[in-house]
Formats: sequence, structure tokens, C-alpha cells
Amino acid sequence: MKKILFAIAAALMTATTLNAQTAAEQAQAQASLNAIHMKLLNAKPSKQAKKQAKEFKRDGWKEPAGELSIEQQLTQAQLYAMEQITDASGANQRRFIQVTGRQTSGSYNAGFAAARAAAQTELASMLQTEIVSAWQQKLDNHQQTATTALTADKFDQRVKAVVDQTLTGSIPVVAIYRVLPNDMYEVEVRLAYDKLEVMRRMRQGLQQQMEQDGDKLEKIVDEIIETKL
Repeated sequence: MKKILFAIAAALMTATTLNAQTAAEQAQAQASLNAIHMKLLNAKPSKQAKKQAKEFKRDGWKEPAGELSIEQQLTQAQLYAMEQITDASGANQRRFIQVTGRQTSGSYNAGFAAARAAAQTELASMLQTEIVSAWQQKLDNHQQTATTALTADKFDQRVKAVVDQTLTGSIPVVAIYRVLPNDMYEVEVRLAYDKLEVMRRMRQGLQQQMEQDGDKLEKIVDEIIETKL
């Protein structure tokens, strides 16, 4: 009985420590993100953004009423792209993942929702494919532990659910539209995802699988996000 109680207490202490570490990491990442957003608020349109905006406008693209100008939106996208983090090996990596979706609909709002969903789906599909492929390779190389109870199909389903949930925290950095000759709205949306937040959410979502197979899955997730995106 004493051994069981000791094991339970040890497990609770470990979980508490991990939760505290996760909360501290999240707070630090959020503080850094807030600083970036403050910098973006004071940013003036860059020459490159002005040139790109001119090309967009020439092709009939506009910013929605009440939104930032195309020049300002493109400047923000550039600034997000310049932000960097240091990975486990000490190399610099882009902090933000940016993906673009473009859809046509009968209204701007419907087009925006569809374009945003398309961008998210593209990134989700890529993430899911990379993670499942890496996991399958690990299984093929007989690197799994004796306690691993996941089949490839079950893992694929679990990853899809976790990825979809993870990618709900996107930042729309560009949202523009143009009205086509048939009066339909073509909408382009560019989303930014914070790699630190994506990694944190992926780890949390796949916690059960990580517990079953040590930290190997966590390393797979981190490596894919750092090197593939």
C-alpha cells in the first residue's frame, strides 16, 4: 500500500511540475507575442509592401471597409516573417508559419470564411501527413516500446483531431477581396501561426501518446514544425 501511495504521490508531483512548466512557457510566449503586436501597431508601410500593394490594386484587389490598408497588411505579414526563434540545436528558425487561402463566394464574409478554412486545411493536411509518416517510419524501424498500443490508423485519426484543434489559433494578417465580372467575391486570406503555440498545443493534444512512448513523439512533432514549416 505504501508503495502504491508513493507512486501516486510521485505521479501527482510530476504532473504538477509539468503543468507549471507549461503555464510558464505559455506566459512567456504570450508576453513575447504581445510585444510583437505592439511593434506591429507602430509599423509604417515598407517600400516592398507599397510595391506589392500597387500590384494588387492594379488587379482590382481592395481591403474591406474598416480594415487596415493593403500596404499595412502586407507590412505586417513581412514583419511576422522576420520574427525568429532559436531551436534546440541553436539554429534560428522563423517563428511564424504563414499560409494563404483564396476562395470565391457570393459575399465577402462567406468568401473570407471559406478562404480561411482553405488555408487552415492546407496546413493541417501537411502537418498530419508529416507526423504520421514520421511515426510510421519509427514503427517500421521497430523503435516503438513494448507498451505502444497504437495502430497506424488510430494514430492517424488521433493526429487529425489534434491538428484540427491545434490550428484554431490563427492570426489573419492579410484579408483582401475583389469583385469579379459575374459579381462574385474573390477573397484572399493569409494566416499566421505562432510555432511556439502550435508546438505547445500539439504536445498537449498528443500527451496520451507521448506518455505511452516517452519523449520520442514530442521530438518528432518539434522537428517537423521547426524544419518543415
